[in-house]
Amino acid sequence: MSTAELIKVGILASVFLTVLGMGLAATWNDATYLVRKPSLLARSLFSMFVLMPVICVCAALLFHLPPAINVALVALAISPVPPLLPQKELTAGGHGAYAISLVAIAAVLSILYVPFITSLFADWFNSPAEVSTGVVARIVLTTILMPLALGMAIRAWMPALAGRTAKPLGLTGIALVLLCCLPLLIRLWPIIVLFHGNGTLLMLALVTLVGTAVGHFLGGPDNWDRTVLGLSTSARHPAVAIAITSSAIEENRLALAAVVLYVLVVTVVTVPYVLWSKKQPAPVR
Repeated sequence: MSTAELIKVGILASVFLTVLGMGLAATWNDATYLVRKPSLLARSLFSMFVLMPVICVCAALLFHLPPAINVALVALAISPVPPLLPQKELTAGGHGAYAISLVAIAAVLSILYVPFITSLFADWFNSPAEVSTGVVARIVLTTILMPLALGMAIRAWMPALAGRTAKPLGLTGIALVLLCCLPLLIRLWPIIVLFHGNGTLLMLALVTLVGTAVGHFLGGPDNWDRTVLGLSTSARHPAVAIAITSSAIEENRLALAAVVLYVLVVTVVTVPYVLWSKKQPAPVR
């Protein structure tokens, strides 16, 4: 097995363990939380799947950036919430049930939403970007829905075991993904630096800030709900975005580098927001 294949298997395993750990600490009521909050659900989907794509399209129109960045921006904007994000949201004081429910519902909706919107943006970008429902379904099933459902089932049947293993599994998954992403970043770094010096980093940072602010505002009066939606609006599932960009850009490494660059920018830019959110008073529930 090649190094690239080992990295891919390691990343998939790390994501599976992380979401499994999240599921071990969740219940069916957590996963369906937003079903009982229709107003918050509508605002969340509007922020993530309507306003964020609009923000990205506006950025693509206003800034003269490499085509790979433009395609990656739109691809990320229409992708579901990344499975590792709830950990960051909870660290920032986010509402756990809201974060888990948003991940699950966005994943299910993206199976139909992503292929449809991708076909529309493919014409807009004059590129042959296409991603099938099957590809999206396979990604969200293996990285989100299956491990989440398995974790919740174990919690329902063996709560003691779930309580003992949830945190260790989650921490193991996070450590493994960091270990696997480091060599990937090293391999892609020569391509990533090609985007430096033309305003790309500044534009990506601006998109991140605007997206986070929009989500924060639409999160409502609850400080923790605002944190969850703020981070969920600006950060998206990189695997789905890579599938979209790879179909639109002939050079897969260029597409991958564009997505990785945005993920890096989001991670760095949102650090002050996460630290600020942790200092906000807990809401009364």
